[in-house]
Amino acid sequence: MQKQFIRFILLSASIVGCAKRNPTDALVLNDDFGSFNGARVEVLAEGGIFPLSVNNVVRHDDRYFLFTQRRLCNDTCAATDSASGSLSAGVTDSLFNIVVAASPFALKDDYGSTHGAADMMDYTIRVTLGGSTKTIRADDGTMPEPLRRIVTVVRESISAARK
Repeated sequence: MQKQFIRFILLSASIVGCAKRNPTDALVLNDDFGSFNGARVEVLAEGGIFPLSVNNVVRHDDRYFLFTQRRLCNDTCAATDSASGSLSAGVTDSLFNIVVAASPFALKDDYGSTHGAADMMDYTIRVTLGGSTKTIRADDGTMPEPLRRIVTVVRESISAARK
């Protein structure tokens, strides 16, 4: 299943990457799902055996990404790793097509936590599409597959951009 998902991401990115865009085209970016203008996705993962806080953010309009990782403590802990930059237009469009296909606004707000699972990460996923924002909470054990696809595509897109 994961191989199929990776193939889907690569195919989507190659199709979108090959699309030509005229510089005089309208600045409103649309697809079958509506406008991506103002779209943003944030994945915050906290916890684990060696408690970490890992934040991944992608914005559609300026193709900006942000990655920060720090020890889980209060706000005074410095980041142990961080990066920011730009994703390609094809990667960004593909990422947000996957986010939309996962139907985040149809998901529950909170999937709870797995009892006694100290090594799992707790996630807060915040998706902004079409001017609406949805916040969803889950952990590694309770996260439904559509939400896992969002987390995976955000992490993999940022990871690939960092190389």
